[in-house]
Amino acid sequence: LYAAYGYTHDEIAALFVAGFGSSMIFGTFVGSLADSMGRKRGALLYVATYALSCVTKHWKTYWVLMVGRILGGVATSLLFSVFESWLVSEHERRGFEPSSLGTIFANAQSGNSIVAILAGVAGEWASNLRPLRPVAAGVMVGGYATPFDLAALVLCVGGLIVAATWTENYGGAAAASLTLSSSLDAFRLGLADLAADPRILLIGLVSAAFEAAMYAFVFEWTPALTVRAAPPPPYGEIFSVMMLCCTCGTRVFGIAQRYMATERTMHALILLSAAALTVPAVLAGFNPLLCLLAFLLFEIAVGVYFPAVATLKSRLVPDTRRSTIYNLFRVPLNVLVLVVLLARMTSRVIFTTSVLLLAAAAAMQHRLCKLLAISHHPDDPEQAPLQRP
Repeated sequence: LYAAYGYTHDEIAALFVAGFGSSMIFGTFVGSLADSMGRKRGALLYVATYALSCVTKHWKTYWVLMVGRILGGVATSLLFSVFESWLVSEHERRGFEPSSLGTIFANAQSGNSIVAILAGVAGEWASNLRPLRPVAAGVMVGGYATPFDLAALVLCVGGLIVAATWTENYGGAAAASLTLSSSLDAFRLGLADLAADPRILLIGLVSAAFEAAMYAFVFEWTPALTVRAAPPPPYGEIFSVMMLCCTCGTRVFGIAQRYMATERTMHALILLSAAALTVPAVLAGFNPLLCLLAFLLFEIAVGVYFPAVATLKSRLVPDTRRSTIYNLFRVPLNVLVLVVLLARMTSRVIFTTSVLLLAAAAAMQHRLCKLLAISHHPDDPEQAPLQRP
């Protein structure tokens, strides 16, 4: 869409930097606000914020698009914190078996992968309904702007479902007053939790390193599969196969849960991811077939990762400040992604950096496994309550 509006590569990159930067700066405090005002309200705030971001795509004016990216960054922080926080708290409040939470996360990630495929098909269909054209000064409709209208419609339907069916929760805390002071208190206490419990800090750093490598993969997989003087590969079909591999990964997680502790599963998948991305670090742009196979293996690992990390975070992070801490986890992630976006590295250098990030994540996950082994009850390593060190 931005290219269709005539913006250069550097101008488009600046828009993406604004999105990740706003997620890092504003999103952290919005997470604290969600713990104070309630996770249901936080989810509805996400719907409103992202819908507004979609609306800005109709403006060709650069500063309006920049505002849209900033709103999108805030919405992304809410997306990756309030929904999961609400689920974990509600799951506990209703007295469901703790072991079923991992299954719920696995099914959710499987559903996300399937929806991603359907969304790609629907977006392609919507963008071809009518050509992109101006209807007023700087205001465009049709073409690549139409999928954002479809997204806003789906968001509003989801918001109505949340408003009609969800109960409000504030984690383990009572309803707090919606003030700047309460949000700052939640932010301060979230930082104190990270300083007091090395296991919370470690899972946050592991998730930041892994997801930074994942975002780098998202930016660079198409150049890695493109060979000069050769016809472009079928990117749409490749993306669909990748999402299917991600869905398979969620099933792998379900099987692994029967035989391994979640933290051990995490350690194995991180090592597998590092091995997979070593291939494009060496062969990007030279051997697209081997790179593709490595990418499919990485997507399977991603499918295992999301339910595994969500399960571990649900056990380690205190519920009263869950949204706050989840957004604090995203600060180093956004910093790493911004470095990748701004450094102008080649694909092979970016993949090499990703492998180093995954190696660091594996080392930190190994340390976390040791700490969890100390705090677990020896007879029931998955279900015993974790004690603060």
